[in-house]
Amino acid sequence: MKKLIIATIAGALVLTACGSSSSDGVNEKHAAFCALAKDLETASAGPHGEDPAAITNPKVMKEVWTNVTALSKKMADGAPSEVKEDVQTMVGGIIAMNDIFSKNGYDLQGMAKDVKVRESLAKISSEPSTLEASQRFQKFMTKNCGIEAN
Repeated sequence: MKKLIIATIAGALVLTACGSSSSDGVNEKHAAFCALAKDLETASAGPHGEDPAAITNPKVMKEVWTNVTALSKKMADGAPSEVKEDVQTMVGGIIAMNDIFSKNGYDLQGMAKDVKVRESLAKISSEPSTLEASQRFQKFMTKNCGIEAN
């Protein structure tokens, strides 16, 4: 179960691992995108979004990841050209993770028992191109959204 949770955290945070934000330093040209990023950061806070019940309740897990996935897609659609490709790469990982969750009924406890599922999620969350895109995204967010990268 611990490995599955770690893979889930990593996947969600690849797109939102920017640290804390402030209203200072927001480039007005990117204000709407910065707001979307903040919404996604809030929705995906912690390993299962803001609702820890998702660990044991597949219905809650589905709600959390449906929201995270929808916000991720919206963010990709609204991404500035400077980071659009990077955001799309990262969102691809979120969508792929959500596809696995969906195929397994959003049952984390059940997925934790399946080695293939754990390996698939770990592979998605450790994909080098996604991690590289995340680093560039974090630099963009620091520069344009007043986000302090971790």
